[in-house]
This record gives sequence, C-alpha cells and structure tokens, in this order.
Amino acid sequence: MMTGIERFMADLMELGFKPQQRGSLVVVELDVTVDGRIDLNDVATDPPADFPNVPPHWIHLRKELMLPDGGGRTSVLGDGWRRWSRQKNPWTGGDRGVREWLAHARSLLLAATLA
Repeated sequence: MMTGIERFMADLMELGFKPQQRGSLVVVELDVTVDGRIDLNDVATDPPADFPNVPPHWIHLRKELMLPDGGGRTSVLGDGWRRWSRQKNPWTGGDRGVREWLAHARSLLLAATLA
C-alpha cells in the first residue's frame, strides 16, 4: 500500500490533477479566485510519510498572498513563495485524504488576500 508523497500524488492524478514533486513538497495547480482579482495557480504542501492517515502540515503559496492571522515564513521553494502552518483538523484521512486536503487548501485560499 502506497503512503506519503507517492500516495498523495497518485490520488491527485486520479482526480485529474498534474502534481509536481519538488523535493519533499508536492506542487499542484488549483483554480481558486482570491480577493476577486487573481486566479490562483500553484499551491504546495508537505505530505508526511504516513499520509493519508496524517494530514500535510504546511501550505506554500505565492508570496503575494496573505492568509489571515499572519504567520507566513520563508519557503524552500524560493523567494517567490511563503509557507504557512495550517494543518487540517479534524482529519479523517484514508481514501478521502487528498479530497479532504483539497477542500482545506481551497478554503484557505478563499480566505487569502493580496499583499
């Protein structure tokens, strides 16, 4: 049974996404309009080795996006990115893990504003 990054990527591909692995992160393109002005593209996260039983913790966004309550930090993806500590709780995981994370990521993006 696959777990971790491989499982996360396989589950995304099964849903029609084209994820890219960059080190220990997975980058995926999501269609979400932020602040009514920008069509969001790339979002990254860090699926743990025991995904889908444990959710990804970090969400990496383009630096022009800000999440409520601050807390953005430097991302290993480079100067154009910031990472945010936003783990999904509660988490049911299992076969719905990637769908649960997608809903979580979209809800965060809908709350984002342009810096």
